[in-house]
Amino acid sequence: MGAQWESVANHTSRVPVHPTGRIAFVLHSHLPWVLGHGVWPVGEEWLYQAFAHSYLPLFQTFARLGEKGFRNIASLGITPILAAQLDDPRVLRGCDSWLHNWQLRALDLPANHPLRGYELNQAQSTIDIFRRHFSRGTSPRIRSLIDDRVVEFLGGPATHPFTPGLNPDIAEIALRVGLDDAARRYGASPTGIWVPECAYRPGQEAVYEKLGVTHFMVDEPAVTGAGGQASTPYWLAGSQVKITARDARVSDLVWSHERGYGGSPAYRDFHLVDVNRGLKLSAVGDKTNQEKPLYDPQSARAQVEVDARNFIRELSSAIAQKRDSIAGLPTLVVGIDTELLGHWWHEGISWFERVIELLPQSGILTSTLDEVTSTAKTSIQLPESSWGSGKDWSVWNGERVRDIVIVHDQSQNYVLELMERGDCTTEHLNQLMLQLSSDWAFMITRESAEQYAKDRVLSHAHQLRSGVDSDNPFPLISFSAARVRNRTESA
Repeated sequence: MGAQWESVANHTSRVPVHPTGRIAFVLHSHLPWVLGHGVWPVGEEWLYQAFAHSYLPLFQTFARLGEKGFRNIASLGITPILAAQLDDPRVLRGCDSWLHNWQLRALDLPANHPLRGYELNQAQSTIDIFRRHFSRGTSPRIRSLIDDRVVEFLGGPATHPFTPGLNPDIAEIALRVGLDDAARRYGASPTGIWVPECAYRPGQEAVYEKLGVTHFMVDEPAVTGAGGQASTPYWLAGSQVKITARDARVSDLVWSHERGYGGSPAYRDFHLVDVNRGLKLSAVGDKTNQEKPLYDPQSARAQVEVDARNFIRELSSAIAQKRDSIAGLPTLVVGIDTELLGHWWHEGISWFERVIELLPQSGILTSTLDEVTSTAKTSIQLPESSWGSGKDWSVWNGERVRDIVIVHDQSQNYVLELMERGDCTTEHLNQLMLQLSSDWAFMITRESAEQYAKDRVLSHAHQLRSGVDSDNPFPLISFSAARVRNRTESA
């Protein structure tokens, strides 16, 4: 039987009265604190590229879809440490300069270069978006998206630490700092979080429950290994916290380098850069051939339409299979890094927008992590897990990072001793949080800017011991820590 439809206010499309299923996009936005810690090739350049190519256009796309009447498009996670940078006046000045430098590099292309006009238009349109909506930070724009229910906001611990590696008191402080920071920026403390690296240790939910967190996402093997199913909501270990797992196969249609849409020959190649101007002017082409064709925006736009419609068909097929085996509305959860859209996959935001526009025609609703988990009926006990290599913890506590784990333990114990004596300061807490970012272990294990990561850990550990804070990402961190400490002392 065909789907029935009704009009939505301020929206010319339609949504199904009796939908066939729903999809929950869960987007994870994160970069470690790089402000003042190098520029190129490792450092602030990462942030400006992601700001220009991913965050600005994606947030603007959300706003545009919201104006068309779309609601609950996705669950959008922005880590507190990224949010702090996206609102920092120094980053905003740096981004403005970076955008104009992009424009100058595009102008330096020969007048008859086929991509000169395209690059200039991309640079100028991004500058216009930045100046109109983001020149004073991203928080006002994000808050409007939250208030208008265009997205659900997901918070998280302060600097995206590997939570199973934290002392319980430090873990509570990190999460309290993150939730308080989100409340100040966006007007309310989020009840949903992105758990860093989807890393879970049994009992971890106790801190979440204590601080008012009601739901989060894990990777599929964590649930299937416990006898559950992806995209199905569960109460976690008898607590008041609910979880669901992303669907790995459907997520990989977007995420996978080998099988995902972003590897299409027509799309812009991420890795090949024009050495004279720092511009990406080549298409992916034939992956077996080192010679890359010139990027053709028109061909890429046509491929976006093809891949968006293919994704809708894949969703419809997966939902039809689920309908025969479950009660209730079939659901698919897709979890990816936000930076994949626009930054790693140049056309990813256009693809995402087109998918959202096409979904109503297929009878598929968009949903949020909050909505999906709200229908949990049964409880599940999860094992130790993550979404890292091997789905275990080895990326963050394996042999390659054994020395880093030791330094982290020493620094946590040092701060706990300072707190016991009443001598812990904002400077100590900020440097500990920056040291504990999960990115450093990831980079070392993956041998990606390994020395930079090691230097960052040791630098923050040194500043912690010295009581010096040259970064100050969370000026009010002591107030959040005091809330945890006072509660502990009164217990």
